[in-house]
Amino acid sequence: MNKKQVLFIHQNFPGQFKSLAPALSEMKNIEVQSLSLVDSPYDNINHYKYNIEGETSNNIHFLAQEFETKMLRAHGAALKCIEMKEKGYKPDLIVSHPGWGEIFLIKEIWPEVKLLSYFEFYYHSSGSDIDFDLDEKHHPSADNNLFFKLVARNAPTFMNYVQSDKLICPTNFQKNTAPNDFIDKINVIHDGIDTNLIKPQKNAKVSLGDKNKIDLTKDDKVITFINRNLEPYRGYHIFMRSLPAILEQHPDAYVIIVGGDKVSYGASPKDGNSYKNIYFNEVKDKIKDLSRVKFVGLVEYKTLLAILGITTVHIYFTYPFVLSWSTLESMSMETLIVGSSTEPVKEVIKHNKNGLLVDFFDVEGLSKTVIDVLNDPNKYKALKKEARKTIIKEYDLKKVCLPKQIKLVESLLK
Repeated sequence: MNKKQVLFIHQNFPGQFKSLAPALSEMKNIEVQSLSLVDSPYDNINHYKYNIEGETSNNIHFLAQEFETKMLRAHGAALKCIEMKEKGYKPDLIVSHPGWGEIFLIKEIWPEVKLLSYFEFYYHSSGSDIDFDLDEKHHPSADNNLFFKLVARNAPTFMNYVQSDKLICPTNFQKNTAPNDFIDKINVIHDGIDTNLIKPQKNAKVSLGDKNKIDLTKDDKVITFINRNLEPYRGYHIFMRSLPAILEQHPDAYVIIVGGDKVSYGASPKDGNSYKNIYFNEVKDKIKDLSRVKFVGLVEYKTLLAILGITTVHIYFTYPFVLSWSTLESMSMETLIVGSSTEPVKEVIKHNKNGLLVDFFDVEGLSKTVIDVLNDPNKYKALKKEARKTIIKEYDLKKVCLPKQIKLVESLLK
């Protein structure tokens, strides 16, 4: 039996395909290979690495900078694919994330190959993230060329989406940012949450500090805020401004803040400072006991789950943008979430059913909500149970999301 050939292309493989790629590799009728800038974590998947030849040009027009970067990656990936083709390899399906440009030239090498692409977000100058928060401290509106940059950023991915046969997207909100040119190609299927692994931890414990070490458990009042980086796109400024009132009412509570001090989304601070420091400095004099506010940086995944396991209330705020995995992971662990009343949060969290929602800009409302939770955490047991039920029903990796992903792949291999 001739096996169907599936090639994954992702600059940081496996990326969003960490469940799909190994699952397909275990199927008898499919052979999986991968192409990336990095090494593969899988021994049973034949892996190729491409090289980036050359560097971005000095003094290039600002609208061409990102395009050139993506074309360097596209060219590097294309050269490796030509090498693979010359050795007799021909994929039946390519599964990719086009956000870094790698698949831009692929159809010139294998014109008949089917293409399944991951659709993450399509930028707009209004109605989503860009014009959501107009605080001049961090909003990039001072850049008069911002909207031109958005068009330039969308251009290469637009072409990749158009040439794709099907697209896969994690939320309906993200799908609805797409132009009509290819929105009908988009299948909304989340990456999936392994609810067998990510579940309530009865005996979770987190140790913090070196000299004055403390051990925290479910018996403590613990407020958590988790993001890759601490920045306005994820409501870090709103969260920090809510802390003085919360800790005034609950001075025995601990605050664990997970995240780096760089910028994942949006503009960087103008003065070279970090958002982490800017908004901490704004409120630090209003907090009586700063030893209870713990910045732990980026942590290992096992530690992250332990932190969620001891959390009394988890705060997740975001501009209308992509949804963080930690939101669904928190819900799967029966952690109570106070989320921002923005999309795509509202797509997952239903107020007073499986979590709590607060207007993104309502600092006082966030403080009052968290204070109320800390006053009587047991009052929200039903919401926490319902949160996990939501994840099991709609986002479970093995029973819901992965079967849908495999079915989509099989439809393209027919």
